[in-house]
Amino acid sequence: MNPDTAHTVQQLSHYLWRHPNACDTAEGIARWWLLDARTSPPLPVVMSALDHLQALGLVQAHQAADGRVRYRRPAADAAHDAQLQALAQCPWDASQPTPRHTPPPRMH
Repeated sequence: MNPDTAHTVQQLSHYLWRHPNACDTAEGIARWWLLDARTSPPLPVVMSALDHLQALGLVQAHQAADGRVRYRRPAADAAHDAQLQALAQCPWDASQPTPRHTPPPRMH
Protein backbone atom coordinates (compact mmCIF):
# COMPACT_ATOMS: atom_id res chain seq x y z
CA MET A 1 0.00 0.00 0.00
CA ASN A 2 1.44 3.38 -0.92
CA PRO A 3 1.80 6.07 1.77
CA ASP A 4 -1.03 8.24 0.39
CA THR A 5 -3.47 5.33 0.50
CA ALA A 6 -2.28 4.33 3.97
CA HIS A 7 -2.83 7.87 5.24
CA THR A 8 -6.30 7.94 3.66
CA VAL A 9 -7.17 4.60 5.30
CA GLN A 10 -6.19 6.13 8.64
CA GLN A 11 -8.32 9.22 8.01
CA LEU A 12 -11.33 7.18 6.86
CA SER A 13 -10.99 4.81 9.82
CA HIS A 14 -11.02 7.75 12.21
CA TYR A 15 -14.02 9.31 10.49
CA LEU A 16 -16.01 6.06 10.46
CA TRP A 17 -15.13 5.39 14.10
CA ARG A 18 -16.41 8.86 15.09
CA HIS A 19 -19.40 8.82 12.69
CA PRO A 20 -20.75 5.25 12.61
CA ASN A 21 -23.85 6.15 10.57
CA ALA A 22 -22.00 8.03 7.84
CA CYS A 23 -22.80 7.07 4.24
CA ASP A 24 -21.65 8.73 1.01
CA THR A 25 -20.23 8.26 -2.47
CA ALA A 26 -16.47 8.13 -3.02
CA GLU A 27 -16.63 11.68 -4.36
CA GLY A 28 -18.54 12.88 -1.29
CA ILE A 29 -16.13 11.08 1.00
CA ALA A 30 -13.15 12.77 -0.66
CA ARG A 31 -14.83 16.16 -0.47
CA TRP A 32 -16.52 16.09 2.97
CA TRP A 33 -15.06 13.35 5.16
CA LEU A 34 -11.41 14.17 4.58
CA LEU A 35 -11.52 17.84 5.51
CA ASP A 36 -8.50 17.50 7.82
CA ALA A 37 -6.29 17.26 4.77
CA ARG A 38 -5.07 20.45 3.11
CA THR A 39 -6.39 19.12 -0.16
CA SER A 40 -8.63 16.18 -0.82
CA PRO A 41 -6.75 13.10 -1.96
CA PRO A 42 -7.24 12.08 -5.59
CA LEU A 43 -10.26 9.85 -6.17
CA PRO A 44 -8.13 6.78 -7.05
CA VAL A 45 -6.43 7.05 -3.64
CA VAL A 46 -9.82 7.28 -1.90
CA MET A 47 -11.07 4.26 -3.89
CA SER A 48 -7.96 2.27 -2.96
CA ALA A 49 -8.48 3.10 0.72
CA LEU A 50 -12.17 2.16 0.52
CA ASP A 51 -11.22 -1.14 -1.19
CA HIS A 52 -8.83 -1.90 1.66
CA LEU A 53 -11.47 -1.18 4.29
CA GLN A 54 -13.96 -3.29 2.33
CA ALA A 55 -11.54 -6.22 2.28
CA LEU A 56 -11.28 -5.93 6.07
CA GLY A 57 -15.08 -5.99 6.38
CA LEU A 58 -15.20 -2.47 7.80
CA VAL A 59 -16.94 -0.80 4.84
CA GLN A 60 -19.76 -1.96 2.60
CA ALA A 61 -20.51 -0.62 -0.86
CA HIS A 62 -24.11 -0.44 -2.03
CA GLN A 63 -25.38 0.63 -5.42
CA ALA A 64 -28.44 2.78 -4.94
CA ALA A 65 -31.41 3.04 -7.27
CA ASP A 66 -29.83 6.10 -8.90
CA GLY A 67 -26.86 3.92 -9.92
CA ARG A 68 -24.36 5.64 -7.62
CA VAL A 69 -22.31 3.58 -5.20
CA ARG A 70 -22.42 4.61 -1.56
CA TYR A 71 -20.09 3.45 1.20
CA ARG A 72 -20.92 2.89 4.86
CA ARG A 73 -20.06 0.77 7.86
CA PRO A 74 -21.77 -2.61 7.99
CA ALA A 75 -22.56 -2.17 11.70
CA ALA A 76 -21.91 0.18 14.58
CA ASP A 77 -20.69 -2.32 17.14
CA ALA A 78 -17.81 -2.59 19.60
CA ALA A 79 -15.77 -4.95 17.40
CA HIS A 80 -15.88 -2.61 14.40
CA ASP A 81 -15.18 0.37 16.65
CA ALA A 82 -12.07 -1.34 18.03
CA GLN A 83 -10.78 -2.21 14.55
CA LEU A 84 -11.41 1.28 13.19
CA GLN A 85 -9.82 2.91 16.23
CA ALA A 86 -6.73 0.70 15.86
CA LEU A 87 -6.45 1.50 12.14
CA ALA A 88 -6.86 5.21 12.82
CA GLN A 89 -3.90 5.13 15.19
CA CYS A 90 -1.70 2.49 13.59
CA PRO A 91 1.28 3.22 11.33
CA TRP A 92 1.02 1.31 8.06
CA ASP A 93 3.25 -1.31 6.53
CA ALA A 94 3.58 -0.24 2.89
CA SER A 95 4.48 -3.81 1.91
CA GLN A 96 0.90 -4.97 2.48
CA PRO A 97 -0.98 -5.46 -0.80
CA THR A 98 -4.01 -3.35 -1.56
CA PRO A 99 -7.08 -5.40 -2.56
CA ARG A 100 -8.66 -4.91 -5.98
CA HIS A 101 -11.96 -3.10 -6.28
CA THR A 102 -14.99 -5.38 -6.57
CA PRO A 103 -18.34 -4.12 -7.78
CA PRO A 104 -20.94 -3.69 -5.04
CA PRO A 105 -24.23 -5.55 -4.96
CA ARG A 106 -27.10 -3.68 -6.58
CA MET A 107 -29.71 -2.36 -4.14
CA HIS A 108 -33.36 -2.79 -5.15
